[in-house]
Amino acid sequence: MLLKNGYVFINGEFTKTDVLCTNGLIAKLGTNLKGDKAIDCAGCYVIPGLVEIHSHGCVGEDFSTSDVNGISKMCHYYAQNGITSVLATTMTQSKELSRQAAKNIRQCCGLDNHRAKILGIHMEGPFLGKDKKGAHDEKYLMKIDQEFFDELDELSGNNIKLVSIDPCLEGAIDFVKEYKSDKIISIAHTNATYDIATEAMQAGARHITHLFNAMNPLHHREPGVIGAALEQPCFTEIICDGIHLHPAIIRFLFQSIPQKVVLISDSMMAAGLNDGIYQLGGLLVTVQHKKAALSDGTIAGSAINLYQAMRLAIQFGVKPEAAILSATYLPAKSIRKEKQIGCIEVGRKADILVLNKDYSIKTVLIGGDQEEKNQL
Repeated sequence: MLLKNGYVFINGEFTKTDVLCTNGLIAKLGTNLKGDKAIDCAGCYVIPGLVEIHSHGCVGEDFSTSDVNGISKMCHYYAQNGITSVLATTMTQSKELSRQAAKNIRQCCGLDNHRAKILGIHMEGPFLGKDKKGAHDEKYLMKIDQEFFDELDELSGNNIKLVSIDPCLEGAIDFVKEYKSDKIISIAHTNATYDIATEAMQAGARHITHLFNAMNPLHHREPGVIGAALEQPCFTEIICDGIHLHPAIIRFLFQSIPQKVVLISDSMMAAGLNDGIYQLGGLLVTVQHKKAALSDGTIAGSAINLYQAMRLAIQFGVKPEAAILSATYLPAKSIRKEKQIGCIEVGRKADILVLNKDYSIKTVLIGGDQEEKNQL
């Protein structure tokens, strides 16, 4: 497949050039390239496929409970929306349901079927703090249990790539030190002070789950997790739906720590569907005007997808190049996958999103193939 005459996103900038894809990979970049099949991208932006590292579900399905068919349905929806790589994100639930989720997701990891590829699992829960539980079911929250974690990882085929934990829990720092080389450890759902968060990061935690949400606010006498994240080497997820964070906070983060910001949706099963009553982690969630909340008003994930989050960031005043980087290369780098996905470079996987000038989707390529079902 040859993409001609487009403005291609390379190294954080747009360059007018052609992209030749062969055998599922990006083969050549340059002008006047030749190919058997071509798409005229004149006036269009050619960017990497989006990389979603925190999504619980969409189109009525949930990674914590859906079977293989349900996961396949989600992967089709992601692909239609330019999201070509996903970490299947699980919630706090019973041990038995967690075991089954690990086995179900394992069957879908790495499948190359012209839909979004499941890169692995983002395990959000059950090692989280009760005081900042958010939409996690408190009765299933638990202390750090390495034996249970190892069991789930084995059931998943060693596909747990990112695990969110509260660093205040007993044994949390030891957990970070034990798994930091093989897993990405993220600070999440916590009352952690600046000192505790800093200790966890210096021990090897290099990720923050939905910065500002489910943690103490930034205070001038106790900076907390947010203050530590501004200082320490880490990646910071942000939910860019206009509900979880004020646009001014989103602009502030892109201005102050642009190379750390990772856009996520934190979507639940209502994404792609109308307002209504849904579930997340076994709890009832009401979605009204795209705001998902429990009966007590607690925000419960989002009802948007990563593509929509990227567009909203641009709408909120973030430079398009910065928003795109935070939805492609930076999330890939945050989970150590930047050598395969997240950028347009020779040898990388040919997962590509072509956008019209208004950032609407023209077409999606997965492994260099343009499928009719991916044309919007």
